[in-house]
Amino acid sequence: MKKRSVITLVAIVFLLSSCDKPVNQKPLVAEEMNYESLVQEKDSPLLFMDVEAKMRSESEETNTATNFLYGTISNTAMNTKFKDVVLLVKYYSSTNDLIETAEFVVYKFFEPNTRTKFELNVHPPDGMQTFDIEVKNARATN
Repeated sequence: MKKRSVITLVAIVFLLSSCDKPVNQKPLVAEEMNYESLVQEKDSPLLFMDVEAKMRSESEETNTATNFLYGTISNTAMNTKFKDVVLLVKYYSSTNDLIETAEFVVYKFFEPNTRTKFELNVHPPDGMQTFDIEVKNARATN
């Protein structure tokens, strides 16, 4: 009986002491980390694309105003180049009510870790006082 108790005690001590030891895992090599990062960048473009914009109005000879939306689109991805960025513009009234939305596609390439200028001819609705802009989508290139 004593022998069985000693063996059981030794087994318990062994099991408890092995629980504290970290499992030796092979560290991720640089290639695996780059692959995981690249997959995340390609699958989640909205995490890496951002836009800042302003609007200006110019008068034409016919006394009608032409409005331009201009600014920069940033790609903060380290490895992925994007293209065909879809911008969503929201137009608001003076009471901050949403009046209208519009989508525009910027047909350019956006290199990794860069800021690219853009300009669009827009037609905001009457009564628009402010606007908001965001990146709705982008396509990763191969």
